[in-house]
Amino acid sequence: MVKRETVDIVGDLINSMSIVININTIVDNLDNTYTIETCNTGYLFPNYKFTIDGVNYKVLDEVGKDFVFNEKFTIEGNTIPTGLVITLPELKYYHGTVIATKSELDKKQLSVDKFPMVYLLEVLEDNFNNEDDSRIDRNSNLRLFFLSETAGNDWSTDNHYDYSIKPMRNMVYNFINYINNSNKIGKFDTYKAINHAKFGVYTADKGHTRRVFNDDLSGVELKIDLPIIKTKSDCNNICN
Repeated sequence: MVKRETVDIVGDLINSMSIVININTIVDNLDNTYTIETCNTGYLFPNYKFTIDGVNYKVLDEVGKDFVFNEKFTIEGNTIPTGLVITLPELKYYHGTVIATKSELDKKQLSVDKFPMVYLLEVLEDNFNNEDDSRIDRNSNLRLFFLSETAGNDWSTDNHYDYSIKPMRNMVYNFINYINNSNKIGKFDTYKAINHAKFGVYTADKGHTRRVFNDDLSGVELKIDLPIIKTKSDCNNICN
């Protein structure tokens, strides 16, 4: 039997996860800025730029137009957004060793082409179930890092939490909700979320001492034993 690799299954899950911000109210501030009330700000954070229907917008954080996590935010653009939802671009997905992923990130010059990201750290461990009548094909022990770009040492610890860790925790919860309802994933009882401000090499007594990648990042690590269900798409043919 030819099985799909876990890295590809996880990539499919990440790429098919919809990141939607429901607009409760929107106020035109009459200066090309628009204040939106919502119960979910997704992975948005101040100064983040995104596009809706070909119109460029920037998230603001200033007096009277402050960013309030999962409550409201103000964006700047030439046209008021239409519709009741904002669908954000999918998270960028990477997997591999630290060295290989660092090299891949360095090849991309624009931050928008690589962040926010989900990084699956390899080597990963798959525990396969060899019983024919088992619904679960394997349990995969995963370390996934949900990361966004930061201003490094220019940010206080609170900045890292407000502008990166909280949005990335949103994405962890969004991912958990998504796989809870996926027909590709079995039931799991627990998972662990770990905050990483100034993400890098970590030691217990010193915290993060140096960057893992060349970019300044913060975010949340998700540790999970993922039960992957057997699928009919597995190939039973023997290739000669």
